[in-house]
Amino acid sequence: MGLTKQYLRYAPDGTCNVVASSSGTVAAITDNICAVSACENVYFYNMKIAEKVDEIKGSDKSVSTIKFSGNRRFLAVGYVDGTVRLYDRKSDDRSAYVTFDGHKTGVNCIAFSKDGLILATGGKDSAIVLWDIVNDSGLFRLNGHKNSVTHLQFTLNGRFIISSFLLVGSAELELRVFELYWFEKKGEGEEHGKSAKKLRADENTVELNGDMQENNIVRCEKKGQILRRSKGRALQLAVSRDEKLVACVGSSHCVDIFRIYGDDESQRRLIKKLRKARKKPSESGEQEVISEADIAKDVTILISRIGEYKPSGKVKWIDFSSAVKQRGNEIRQYQFYILYATNTVFSETLLVDFKSNEVQFVDSAHLNQLGHRTDVRCLAVAGNGFGFVSGSAESAIVWNLHSLKISHTLEDEAMTDITASLFVTGDKHIILATKDGNLFLFELATNEMLEVVKKAHDGAIWQLISTPDKRGFISCGNDKKVRYWNYELVSEGTRKRLSVNPYRILEVPDEALCVAASNDSRFLAVGLLDNTARVHFVDTLKFFVSLYGHSLPVTAIHISHDSKLVATGSADKSVKIWGLDFGDCHKSFHAHDDIVTCVLFSPEEHLLWSAGKDGLIKQWDAVKFERIQVLNLHSAEIRALAQTTNGKCLISASHDKSIRLWELTEEIIVLQQEEALEREKVYDKRLIQMNDVVPGEDKINEAEIAVQKSISSIKSSEDIIEALEIMRNEKMAMLDDPKHEKHPLLLYYQSASLDHFLLDVIQRVPSSHLEKSLLMVPFVFVPDIIKALGVCIRKHYKAELASRVLLFIVKIHHNYLITQADLISLFVDLCRNVPRGLNDLRDICGFNLAALRLFQKEIEEQSEVKLFADYSELGKKTKKKTRKALTKVFA
Repeated sequence: MGLTKQYLRYAPDGTCNVVASSSGTVAAITDNICAVSACENVYFYNMKIAEKVDEIKGSDKSVSTIKFSGNRRFLAVGYVDGTVRLYDRKSDDRSAYVTFDGHKTGVNCIAFSKDGLILATGGKDSAIVLWDIVNDSGLFRLNGHKNSVTHLQFTLNGRFIISSFLLVGSAELELRVFELYWFEKKGEGEEHGKSAKKLRADENTVELNGDMQENNIVRCEKKGQILRRSKGRALQLAVSRDEKLVACVGSSHCVDIFRIYGDDESQRRLIKKLRKARKKPSESGEQEVISEADIAKDVTILISRIGEYKPSGKVKWIDFSSAVKQRGNEIRQYQFYILYATNTVFSETLLVDFKSNEVQFVDSAHLNQLGHRTDVRCLAVAGNGFGFVSGSAESAIVWNLHSLKISHTLEDEAMTDITASLFVTGDKHIILATKDGNLFLFELATNEMLEVVKKAHDGAIWQLISTPDKRGFISCGNDKKVRYWNYELVSEGTRKRLSVNPYRILEVPDEALCVAASNDSRFLAVGLLDNTARVHFVDTLKFFVSLYGHSLPVTAIHISHDSKLVATGSADKSVKIWGLDFGDCHKSFHAHDDIVTCVLFSPEEHLLWSAGKDGLIKQWDAVKFERIQVLNLHSAEIRALAQTTNGKCLISASHDKSIRLWELTEEIIVLQQEEALEREKVYDKRLIQMNDVVPGEDKINEAEIAVQKSISSIKSSEDIIEALEIMRNEKMAMLDDPKHEKHPLLLYYQSASLDHFLLDVIQRVPSSHLEKSLLMVPFVFVPDIIKALGVCIRKHYKAELASRVLLFIVKIHHNYLITQADLISLFVDLCRNVPRGLNDLRDICGFNLAALRLFQKEIEEQSEVKLFADYSELGKKTKKKTRKALTKVFA
């Protein structure tokens, strides 16, 4: 029996550089702490010390939006796969409090009701889903939008929810108002079909009855419009906690600040404008009659623009802090956080003089020092493994490989658009190449730039690699040249420093995009823009062989450690493996769904890494031509790939601003199991896409079941079906042999009866997708479920859960149940026993509540201390007393 090669799995080992994702949001917590979305995590920053103080890791999908409840206790996080996770910040458990699956695509916006008990989410699938936080379940789904939902807002009384979406092909923003109501049991004296509409105390508010079937329109009249300084459409409106200021974020580099006036202020502005209008002479010379109603139409009486904030880059999101400080009689201080598209967050202080409407901005803090502002274009790892360097458009950063902290930042005014980087032999110097063809040599000990080689190439330098003897390096550029450089020591005053000097030039037929050198110093391979790769002899630089077969330019090339294989990646999405002996193509893979950006052989092995613009990193066996594993945490195209000399750590940089480390583990990969898991994922994906039909429900319905089908709900339905089959088999076995051996699951649950066992299994189903799991149970099992639940309710065993499941089952299968003659006696028993069991349970709860209140009163009388005191009132009284005491002291 031959030996089989064992492959080891690479696992995520850390993330750096990403400060905040531009596709997410920022949320203020306190004056110093804010929360931002960063790829698949939520980071908490202390802006005072400019450091990350906490993080939440809940999924492997990117975060699309975050929202805090009014009391800042619950944090709702929406993801691009449509899930919403709710976290309790007071809990020691860092995992999600509950997970909701209600959207087919990404979640755009989240809103909490005023009391914090209902959560609303809007997604790119044009649906709005309402969730019950207390019961951990979905209420219903609201349809009606034609495109992605952009914003949600509850009204103050919680009866209406307002949503918006952008119409396709139009700059118009449409608002929809949904009324939220629940059906309640009518009194005996009420007649059905009457009182469909009744006026409340407010003449403009109409209360609608659930029996009304016609469309009801909440009419919103346009009050007016205010011009903004920012050009383009508005992206966000942020309101301060005291509702005095509104910040409008636009598509240009400008944030408009508006002031909202109160009732008294608006009345004074109205009188002032009326007086000024009456004094102003008319063009005809005759005195015009100007009424108060005419002036009241001016919207600037209610809101006016008082200033603008000019950011240093493109703003994506703004959120005001809850604290508002009073400075003097008319000046107030506000704090707000700004999320930039350039991977940073700013904290700004806004001073507003409410007398003169003057605004002043003070830069408080920023997070620029925690990462790159632009995309990372290149990576290079130190030979001794202490760290790695990343280069972007504005700077290069040296990271500690173990702590992922910044150890050095290399900057220079002349150094822009870094495209390649390289550690010099000895790891004490770094060479950086730029898009304009310059080379920069830095010394790490002092962060000093030692030398600049201007116009090392006449165009962009695309790659730098070390020569096999480590005495120099090789560069390639779009000037159709490949240059050899050597290191030398030059005298500078009283000391010697490192310098670089070109000594060989290889001219190629087209622009050189990538270059690779064999370890035996025999061959030099160059990837060209003309869709080919050329191999030359190193000693004479003569042409050896051309590797042709790609249909688009060769974007990446690398040679194996034994100098026998060369791998090329191309813009045609393929990776090809060639033999260096004759230049023959051994294998061609359709490796990625987009352009291949990197190929890299592992040290001492014929294992090949490839990365592409599809955001995936794949490992291949270059001998057996098999795919080994896929690393898929990046959410955008991958720009650079590097590996340590021992092959135990892989580093990748992506357009999502993240640099990720992948560590080699001891877990063995079995390819057959990986293929089976992949097929299972494809099957599960198809199963999720199959829509369940709810009996009696229209295809186009304004409100429907909230939860979407997911892997969790499918597994839960399978567990319920398995429990039902066990019940049936156990009943049959008990008839044959009353002393038979019970099923292992029955022994594990230790339920009192088979009916209790079924309810125990249903209780294990997460409440957030219980209804969806029950919907996937076949109708043949429904009578068994109804019988078991009726017994549990009669015996007061988990009656609340049993009633919820029973009512839902009867609701969705009502049309079929009423046609089953053999179930008539069962429903007669249920109509008699279920209300009796629930009434008994209610009496027990009422009796216990009355007894607890009696015990509370006795304890308060004995100890003369009031239990469960209102601490909010106590805090107000203490604050007032302190204020009085201070007044006396200063008097």
